[in-house]
Amino acid sequence: MNGHWSSTPKGFLVAILEDDGQAEEARVALAEAGFAERDLRVYTPEQILDSWERFQTERSLAQRVAGAVTDDPATIEQYFGYARQGRSALWVHVPEEADAKRAVRGLADHQVLHFRHYGHDRQDDIHIG
Repeated sequence: MNGHWSSTPKGFLVAILEDDGQAEEARVALAEAGFAERDLRVYTPEQILDSWERFQTERSLAQRVAGAVTDDPATIEQYFGYARQGRSALWVHVPEEADAKRAVRGLADHQVLHFRHYGHDRQDDIHIG
């Protein structure tokens, strides 16, 4: 994991796709649209659920230490819920709002189930349709 793939995402767009194949196609589409390969990551349901187990362990430790969880539990539950249904995630590093919009447009032809944009000061769900 390099610098900008931190646990509190800032400047990321997360797209949930049907399966690994769809996520990989979406990744290729964005690479062709000019996004840098290093800014595109596909996570399989297995990888996501593996990180869920780690997250749960770390979170329970953090709760004991800090007594609180900063992340929104509903968001986390939704994300991992998709993984339990076999969905994959494509994470796109989008430093600017315009990059996020460009990525959403770049994925217009793909079967994206859900977008979430982690901006620098807020997070938004982007509903397609």
